[in-house]
Amino acid sequence: MAAYKKRKFPVFLLGYFIFLVVLTGFWAYVLRYVRDSLVTYEASQPERIMENFVRELEEGKVEDLIIFPVAQNRFEDMDIVQNRYMSYLAGQNISYEKAPGSYDVQKPVYNIYAGDRKVASVALREVSSEPLMFILAVQEWEIVSVEPVLDTGEKNLLIHVPDSCTVQINGITADERELTGNKWDMEEFEYAAEYVSVPYLVEYEISNLFEAPEVVIRDSYGQEMEYTEEEGIIEAVAFPSGQIEQALADYVLKNAKNYSDFFSGDLAGGRNSVEPLRYMFPKDSYFLEQADHYRRYDLWMYSQHQAPTFANESVTNYVRYSEDFFSCDVYFEKTMVLTKTGEVRTVVTNDKYYYVNIDGKWVVVDMRTILGDE
Repeated sequence: MAAYKKRKFPVFLLGYFIFLVVLTGFWAYVLRYVRDSLVTYEASQPERIMENFVRELEEGKVEDLIIFPVAQNRFEDMDIVQNRYMSYLAGQNISYEKAPGSYDVQKPVYNIYAGDRKVASVALREVSSEPLMFILAVQEWEIVSVEPVLDTGEKNLLIHVPDSCTVQINGITADERELTGNKWDMEEFEYAAEYVSVPYLVEYEISNLFEAPEVVIRDSYGQEMEYTEEEGIIEAVAFPSGQIEQALADYVLKNAKNYSDFFSGDLAGGRNSVEPLRYMFPKDSYFLEQADHYRRYDLWMYSQHQAPTFANESVTNYVRYSEDFFSCDVYFEKTMVLTKTGEVRTVVTNDKYYYVNIDGKWVVVDMRTILGDE
């Protein structure tokens, strides 16, 4: 009986099997390495940074991502702009794309859109780059800047005020930066301008406001002035009145009564010359010429009467334009009894007087009748 001979496993097959196992493991490793490398490479691309940025933007983390610049105008708090910006982003579909013309691979720029509207520009910078698989690199990026594209306020104001006044917009004083250079004389001060510096109108332009501002206008003495606004133009030409000193009020009232008495023939010496009035006016005053003409040619027409009496006297609406210039309203009722008929006549004076200080003395440079609707 022949002995059993044990068959040997072929060494070639064993080696081939081992080779296949090693080769399969190698390629599995290579494929896994390539896959992981590609995943790492993709994760290191600047687009991933932008995706994270967009996601946080959609979550309302604007304040953490965007540093807002100073306000576009100096009269509004930047919170107004920021709140409008955040309100616009709320609920919008946020997207991004590489900015046209952004060719620097190490400093790419991306545009951010809310719907179809561009709302920001984001600049990135490569801070590190590690080789990967010979032909690739793992990059690390940081956001260098985020420039929001902000609304521009559409509310504009033109403000016309006397040059001696100050204008405050939301508590901030306007200055020469807002002056347009337009100037106008004020007709009210036509005659006073011959003797003293008078206010004239200037124009301020306040542009790009988002909301209607709080406007406060003050005269040179700090008193708040009223104004009107129509179609974006604010006008403040009525100066606020103050309290006149009693001595000055007495002086003004005395002058007005003397002037009235001159024209009724009741001022002592007035029938002979204008000298009794001369103290009231500058030496070259038109009003002295007018009074002298009246004395010469028209005074005779005034009916003879008893000495007049005055009632309801007042000096009001005192406005101080400068240290050397003021105006006030004078009112009184002058009653005269005709000597021939006993008829009683009452003449009402309701005039605005303009005074300037010349050589330390207050004199009249203009006077105007106040109409009933003023």
